Amino acid sequence: MQNLDLEPLVYTGFQLTPQLANGQITVTFSGNGDMSAVETLGRFLKRVHSEAAKHKVLEVAFDFRDLYFMNSSCFKAFVTWIDVVSRAEGGAYHIRFLTNPRLHWQRRSLEALRCLAPNVVRVEALVL
Repeated sequence: MQNLDLEPLVYTGFQLTPQLANGQITVTFSGNGDMSAVETLGRFLKRVHSEAAKHKVLEVAFDFRDLYFMNSSCFKAFVTWIDVVSRAEGGAYHIRFLTNPRLHWQRRSLEALRCLAPNVVRVEALVL
């Protein structure tokens, strides 16, 4: 079994937990992505991209069901990363966001990310 060279990130009020299984990287978010998370998130997404290429994954999923807030600067980190993935040779991998239907901001905000690269990004509301 292959392991990710990507450690969980735990800060006060914000946590990212990565996992590799069945040809997919899943990163579970929880808490609040505020200004204190911006720089860390940008670095983390670069490492996710490296690990996805290294393990030749077909998909990277972000589970936002327990993410209660994410500011615009954190979304900008995703915009930059999605641009890199969508321009990668061979189509790289797909990106899927799993949302909490009770948190309406997620659907609206993530739909904007999907529009950046509709052939790469999917957004799914999961029943809790």
